[in-house]
This record gives sequence, C-alpha cells and structure tokens, in this order.
Amino acid sequence: MTEIYSFYRAVIVRETRKLLRQRDRLSAAMVRPILWLWVIGGGMQALAGPGYTARLLPGIVGMTVLFGGMVGGLSLAFDRDAGTMRLLVTSPVRQHHILIVKSLAAAVAALVQAGLLLLILGVLEALHWLVLKAGFDLSSLFPWLGKSEWPNLLWLLTGLTLSSVACGTLGVLCGTFAKSIDGFAVMMNFVIFPLFFFSGALYPTAPMPYFARLLSQLNPFTYCVDLLRHAFQSHAEFNAAYSVIVLTAATVVMLWVACWQFSRQGAVIPLRK
Repeated sequence: MTEIYSFYRAVIVRETRKLLRQRDRLSAAMVRPILWLWVIGGGMQALAGPGYTARLLPGIVGMTVLFGGMVGGLSLAFDRDAGTMRLLVTSPVRQHHILIVKSLAAAVAALVQAGLLLLILGVLEALHWLVLKAGFDLSSLFPWLGKSEWPNLLWLLTGLTLSSVACGTLGVLCGTFAKSIDGFAVMMNFVIFPLFFFSGALYPTAPMPYFARLLSQLNPFTYCVDLLRHAFQSHAEFNAAYSVIVLTAATVVMLWVACWQFSRQGAVIPLRK
C-alpha cells in the first residue's frame, strides 16, 4: 500500500510541477475560454438576449476542463515516446495503476486550469461591482459580468471533480490508442469538438433534431456541463444525481477500455519506430 501511495504521489507531483512550469500552456488555457465568453457570448447575446452569457458560462468552464483533461492525457504519449514508460511499467505496481494515476494527474491539471479561470472571472466580477458604484459599467466590455448567479460551492466542487476525472480518463484513453504524438493531436481535435458541440454547452439539447439529441444524451461531456449548470443555477436539463451516476459510469467504462488497450498493445513499445 505504501509503494502504491508513493507511486501515485510521485507521478501526480511530477505532472503538476510540469504543468506549473509551462506558463505558455496555462496562458493559452485562460485566453481560450475568455475569448469564447467575449466573442461568442457577446455576439450570441445580441440574438438570444441578455441571459445568454449566464447560460454559456458553465459550458465554457466545462470546455476548460475538457481541454485541460485531454491535453493532460498527452503525457502518456510523451512518456511512451521518450522511454519513460519503460520505467513506469517496471515499477512494483500493476499496469492499471499507471493509467489510473495518469488519469488523476490529468484531472489535477484540468482542476488547476478551471480553478485559475474561475479566479480570473471572480476578480473581474468583483472589479465590475466595485467600479459600478463609481458609475463605470464593465459589462459593456465584458458582456458576461453581472449576469450569473454566485455558484453553489458544493455542486461546483462535485461537478469540477467528476468532470476533471472523466475528461482526464478520456485523454488517457485517447493516448492508449494513439500511434504517434501527432496522431494524438489529431485524435484530440477529432474527439474534443464533437463532444463540445453535442454537449449543450452552447445551446439547450432539447430543441435539437432527434439524432443530434440522441448523440448528446450518449455524450458523457453533456453531464459534465449539466453538473456545472446545477452549480451555477443555470438551465440544467437533467437531474443532478442522474448526471453524477452517468458520468461516474462513463468514467469507469473509459478506464476499463484504456486498461484493455494498454495491456493489448504492449506498454513498453515506444511510439517511434
């Protein structure tokens, strides 16, 4: 048990330190959601009404978790390519622990990025109300300010934690199927955007055509976004307990498939030939 704990701690600390040293990665992870809120939120607000940015915010937070978790799964491909995976598979733990700890490390990376985004948004919100008393309205510059409810912290932590673990596991799953680092990048884009657009992050799933609505209900990221909507008290479409159950089940299934693929293809074979 001590060996397993030390193994988990070492890998998670290593991946977290690597993330914190990559300031360009963190900066890009913050610019993307703020641009979406600013451009997409501001543009769609003119068509859908002033409440649109309140609906968009949970989806954008979810997008940050999705990108963070998926990119975190890239470390699996890097470790295989660099030969580090040879050291991991010769450690005194079973192979499935490697994928579990990689998923948790990716989840921590996603949580760090989502937490940083929420901190920035919270500072902007506080600044908005502060300068509003002086007669300045920052919502003309940042259209989402003053539109959202203060989140329920319990559901926010629950939603962010489950979503981060699910997205991190998805990233690791893609990493087990990738044949090269370039292939992982292509696969990541191929996976991320359908998941995002069929999740209801930008619009409700109920008015979708039947087939699109069916895909959204089969999409695990839909339930990530829905839990965040419960946290922000904004247009949730499913029961919160149902979203928790579906998301947990989807995570277990993705982890099982990743373990099967990892053991089948050979863990110590590097990507380059």
